[in-house]
Amino acid sequence: MNPRKVYIIFFITVLFFNFSTTELKSSIFKVNDIEISEPFELYFKKEKVIDKAFQQAFKRLVKMTVISNESSKLNNIKKNEIKNLIDSFNIKDEKFIKNFYSAKFDVNFNKQNTLLFFEKKNIFPTIPQKKTIFLLPILINADSMKIDLFSQNPFFKNWLDNKNEHFLLDYLLPTEDIDIINILNSNIETLENYNYLNIIKKYGAKDYIVCLIYKNQKNIKVLSKITINNEEKIQSDLYENIDIKNPKELSSLIILIKNTFEDNWKKFNLINRSVKLPINISVNSNDYKKNMKFEQFLNDTEFVSSFFIKDFDSSKINYRIIFNGSPSRFLELSKKNNLRINTDQQIWHLN
Repeated sequence: MNPRKVYIIFFITVLFFNFSTTELKSSIFKVNDIEISEPFELYFKKEKVIDKAFQQAFKRLVKMTVISNESSKLNNIKKNEIKNLIDSFNIKDEKFIKNFYSAKFDVNFNKQNTLLFFEKKNIFPTIPQKKTIFLLPILINADSMKIDLFSQNPFFKNWLDNKNEHFLLDYLLPTEDIDIINILNSNIETLENYNYLNIIKKYGAKDYIVCLIYKNQKNIKVLSKITINNEEKIQSDLYENIDIKNPKELSSLIILIKNTFEDNWKKFNLINRSVKLPINISVNSNDYKKNMKFEQFLNDTEFVSSFFIKDFDSSKINYRIIFNGSPSRFLELSKKNNLRINTDQQIWHLN
């Protein structure tokens, strides 16, 4: 037999065993560094401490994976229900100081069981992915139509100080730049329709939020232009009876605004396993590196619920992929991983 054909058959056989699986992706949701402190008294029981850690870890997991207005469906979950979702846990930094026991817990939730649990509650969770995003917060006095930026803007000054453990978004803020101030002041009448790309491109940001914050005596209106993966969404919110000169009220407001941004990011990564899109893709069997790269993409992409090889020959391998999302979302993820897919034919082809 031709040595080249022998190699191809061997290679495809290895691929078959590698690709005919749905268990290669991470099987857990990780929640780390849950801190628990309890009095070390006569009736101290470590089991109660562990139960408390499980409950705290579940609450944080919900905040990381569930949109805010859906989380109330998970307020009264029993301890045993939570325990059934846990795959493993680890205790670290145990201390006994002045009649107090303290420790940190890392809790691993079984991903499949957790997703199924959420779905039974009619909740579609999100994959908790971290994201760095550029933020341009612009404070506008609605009465005088004056703009405050940088050190004169309390939102700019305090934005990075207000963060919760469950937040997925990390923010990049602009450096103080007089040119930006001049540009915005000269366009103050059209800020809501202004094209901010000439400012954004200075920072090389692909994903960004322009946050217009209008204040009057008591109310705050926040108009946010959120751009992620070239998709823009407009978010408008009104917060009443807020005094941003009060540090506590300012801090609470920043957390509320951040929560709306977190929800928008979660919506972008929702997993709806009831959507099962079949995709057929052919790959050149002679390009080893490209096949390995495609394999890694399928293994790592959470929205790929399963895939297998339908058939193959000496020139191509045909895959059947079940994707939990839209065709455009699949192509977007492929492009992000530098995989170019030709969709001109009924069976797509990896170029």
